[in-house]
Amino acid sequence: MTGRRLTLLVALLALTMVTATYLQGALSVVAAFLIDEFGVSRSQLGTAFTAFSLTGAFSSPVAGTLADRGTRRVLLGLFGVAIVGWGMIAVAPGFGFVLAGSVIAGLGLGAGNPATNRVISRWVEPRLRGLVVGIKQAGPPLGLLGAGLALPPIALAVGWRWALVASILVPLVGAALTLRLVPQDDQEEAGRATTTDPGAARRAVIWLTVIGTGVATGLSAVLAFVPLYAIEAVGATPAQAGALASAMGVAGVVGRIGWGAVAHRLGRPSNSLLLISAVSLAATGLVAAAQFWGVGWLWLGVGLVGASMLAWHSVAWLAIIDRVGLAGLGRASGVMQLGNSIGFGLGPPLAGLVVDHTSSYQWAWWGVFALFAVLTVLTGYVRAAGR
Repeated sequence: MTGRRLTLLVALLALTMVTATYLQGALSVVAAFLIDEFGVSRSQLGTAFTAFSLTGAFSSPVAGTLADRGTRRVLLGLFGVAIVGWGMIAVAPGFGFVLAGSVIAGLGLGAGNPATNRVISRWVEPRLRGLVVGIKQAGPPLGLLGAGLALPPIALAVGWRWALVASILVPLVGAALTLRLVPQDDQEEAGRATTTDPGAARRAVIWLTVIGTGVATGLSAVLAFVPLYAIEAVGATPAQAGALASAMGVAGVVGRIGWGAVAHRLGRPSNSLLLISAVSLAATGLVAAAQFWGVGWLWLGVGLVGASMLAWHSVAWLAIIDRVGLAGLGRASGVMQLGNSIGFGLGPPLAGLVVDHTSSYQWAWWGVFALFAVLTVLTGYVRAAGR
């Protein structure tokens, strides 16, 4: 593969992940507009995140199986459902349409990692995979960055609906790159690369799925409510809240690329994942303390969230690709994506309920802290067991 084609392929991978996950960040950034327009509570708004994430969860095993049969079709379907889903939300006459659009867009969430992991396993040489996985996993925080920077000014100028319409340019570009770069049928390659230890691969998928579900639960709560927390509890302006979301995106981009590039040097994936979990504990504590210490501490906290929680999956997906091999990689990725999406679906409504019933964000943040304390201990156990 030529350098130029590899560059375009990496761009496609990143755009795929931006598209697959973008709605999570977009709904968070325009949350205040949605609450005002449709008169919903925070917990009701959380159901849109849940609809998006759980659709991705339960469609991911099917998407993984389809990706093993033909990655191009799955990629084009991902971009197509994003266009339809985002468009439905943009023209929604009521909150029910927001939920329906979230469900449709969630189909793309389930397909993102199975399809992109197969592309990497098939066309990227092993010595470059860590970096490429890091770049493609930088797609979600890049989407968060773009949403935080672009959506607030567009929404304030012409309305949040037009802000979502403008976002549709991303999946349109992704579909064009797919048509150019990805062959129509890669099924004949399915048996080329297989794992040499199926038992070890199966154990790796199970552990990474269990821990990843917990990481996604805590991370999604932070992503969904940090902008509102900044406005309602810390005293930030809407523009500052959008900038905080962007800061998480920037830190996440750097963290995912960085962790992806150095993961092999640190040995077993559990070494990197243990460090990431420990930093996540500190990050959550700083987010909680910002209500009392000021917005400056929130900036530091969200920066560490991006560098830790948002970076976890770079290492996890690299481990899946290396352990499983091409044959069955779509299905294995779909299983792990199932757990991740369930976690992303649980976090926002749980956090919203806690905030609504306690009239405070503190219990929600310390709940996330406790969750990552458990995950850190569990990761340490996996590391000690040599998984």
